[in-house]
Parts: sequence; C-alpha cells; structure tokens
Amino acid sequence: MSDEHDQTTLEDRLDEDDDLFDDDLAADESIDEIDEAAPVSPDTASTEVDDKRAEIAVSPAIIGAEPPNLLDVERPPTPPTQWPEPPPSTEPPREPRWFDGVRITAPLVILALLMGATFLMFVGIEPTPRWLLLFASVMAILGTDGMLRDAWPRPFHRVRDRADTTPYLFLPALVAVSIPLLIEHNARGYLVIPAALLGALLFTAVLAAQVASVRINSPVYPLARLVATGAAYFAAFTLLSLSYVLDIDLIPALITAAIVGTMLGIEIFREGQVDPVETLIFAAVTGLVVAEARWALYFIPVGGYLAGLTLLLAFFLVSGLLHSHLTRHLNRLVAAEYVVIATAGIILVALASQAGLA
Repeated sequence: MSDEHDQTTLEDRLDEDDDLFDDDLAADESIDEIDEAAPVSPDTASTEVDDKRAEIAVSPAIIGAEPPNLLDVERPPTPPTQWPEPPPSTEPPREPRWFDGVRITAPLVILALLMGATFLMFVGIEPTPRWLLLFASVMAILGTDGMLRDAWPRPFHRVRDRADTTPYLFLPALVAVSIPLLIEHNARGYLVIPAALLGALLFTAVLAAQVASVRINSPVYPLARLVATGAAYFAAFTLLSLSYVLDIDLIPALITAAIVGTMLGIEIFREGQVDPVETLIFAAVTGLVVAEARWALYFIPVGGYLAGLTLLLAFFLVSGLLHSHLTRHLNRLVAAEYVVIATAGIILVALASQAGLA
C-alpha cells in the first residue's frame, strides 16, 4: 500500500510547491491592497479633530446646565489649628471687671514674711531697735503701693494718678507700727514669737483687704471693708492707748491723737468716693475731735487702756456720723444708733474705772 501512495514523481512534487508559493503571493497582494485603501484624507482627519474639540467645548456648558447639588454648596473654610499670635499692644493691661476673691500673690507672701521678720526682730532684740518701727512703716507703704498698682493697673498706671493710692497707704503704715508696740507692752518671754507671727498674719489680711477694696462692685468688697474698718479701729485703740502707757506729755499726746484720727479718718471716708479735698477736710475734723477728747481726758482720773477705749469711742462716733453723711445714709435712726453705742461704751468705761480694773 505504501508503494502505491509513493508513486508520485518528482515533477509532480515541484508543481505542488509552485502552487503553494503562488497562493502566498496572492495573499500578500490582498494585504497590500487593504493597506493602500486604509489611508484617510486630510480633510477627514481635520473633521474628526474639530468634532472632538466641539465635544470638549460643549461639555462644560452641559455640566453647568445641570441642577446644583446641595452637597456641593461652598462651606466656610476650616479654622486653622494654631491661630497667629496678635501683635503686642501698647495699651496698659486691664484688670478684670469682677474681683472673684482675695489674690494670694508672690508680692503679698514676700511682704508678709518680711513684716513677720521685722516684728520678731523688734520684740526679740534687746535693747529694742526703735528704728525698726520706721522701717516697718516705710516697707508697708511701698509694698501696698506696689501691690495696688500691680493688681489694678488701669486706675493707677498713669503718672498723674499716682496720688490715688495715697488713701490706701495710711492704714497699713499705722498697723505696721501698732502691732509690735502692742506686743512689746503685753507679751513676755517666748509668747512674743507666736504673737509676732499672729501680727504678721493680721498685717497680711489688712494688706489683702486694701487691695480687694479698690472696686465697689467687687464680690468681696463688703468683707474687705469689714476687715479694713476693724483694723482701723484696732490701730486707733492701740496708738491712742499707748499715749497713756508710754506716759507722753500732753502736747505730744494731743498731736499724736490728731494725726492718728486724721489718718484713720481718711481710711474710713475713702469709701464715700468723694472729692479728695472733702475727704481730707472730714478726716481733719475727726482728728480734731479726737484730740479735744484727749485733752478733756487729761482732767479725768482715767488712764491706760480704758482711756484709749474712751478715745476709740469718740473716734467711732464722729467718724460714723460723718461717714453716714457722706454716703447719704444719715437719718435719725442711724444717728441714734451711734449715740447709744458710744454712750453705752462710756458708761462701761466709767464702771470699769470705778471698779479698779485699769
């Protein structure tokens, strides 16, 4: 069977190869014909480019014609996480409108420690250095002035307003002198140490009350005025009594009574927010009345702390009536209250003197 199939001659095989070669050439020619027909004319290409540009130009108009989306509404920009620092201001700092409480500041603590050390030196050193009283009063004046200007810069920062702190300075100065003198003549031994420390706390309370009582609308103003007024009566009683304890002559005693009454009267009358000249006049009247009472007591057999209490009652009566007049609270009932309290006090002093208690 294989012999029959292999009987093809060499010529037949060559003819078959020529036929296959002709078929490949025909296929190549058909491809060339297709390629020659594919090129596009320049007019057609430009037309297609123009169509694409028209589509691109029309697309924004189409997008703009669409109804707005509520989610695409422009929102305000998100604030930055760190705000830029404001430029430095040349205006003086402003104090808070409301004084929420007594501020325990570093100057207050430092001044209290210095005053406590001064009191301890005065009552602990023998012989007693009297110049420490002057040092304590000057330190109290300077410290109070500095604390007032630091706590309330707006009313006290200008040069022309520096005198405004003056009415606040008399009470701390007199308290700084009164406390060590009272301790020296009434405490003995090691009791002078706790007494001096207690006096330093009292002075600190007075100083804080002076700073807190600058603004009437302050929440702690009533308490501050109560502490300041109590300290004023304490200083008046101490200094007026010591004029008897130290056995001062009449003329120096009268001058002392007048000065003490005037200075403490300024502290009492500054609450009325009146003109400084009017405040000084009322304070001078108070000092004059206290000096007259001191002169009258010179002819009455009473002395020591009972005489000081009597002068304190005179100061209380005069300053209370004048203060009520300044604040427009004076009426018959208020006047009767002051007169009754002063009269009752004088009666008690007379009874105590008759009983030999002083």
